[in-house]
Amino acid sequence: MNAPTRYQFLIDGEVSDRVKAAFPELAVAPTAGGYTSLYGPVADHSAMRSIMARLDSLGLTVAELRRLPD
Repeated sequence: MNAPTRYQFLIDGEVSDRVKAAFPELAVAPTAGGYTSLYGPVADHSAMRSIMARLDSLGLTVAELRRLPD
């Protein structure tokens, strides 16, 4: 079994407590430039699709998505 891959989702603007609660598997941190970073392990493609669907359903704009080093 493969280890989860760590990703960072850079979200445009600040996020509410509701948004934070929607992503219990990810850590949340404000970043420079008015963005919010959601980051953490993503187990597989299914988990990535789930995260992306939640981002979309909450109307969030993903400014950048990057794979983090192990």
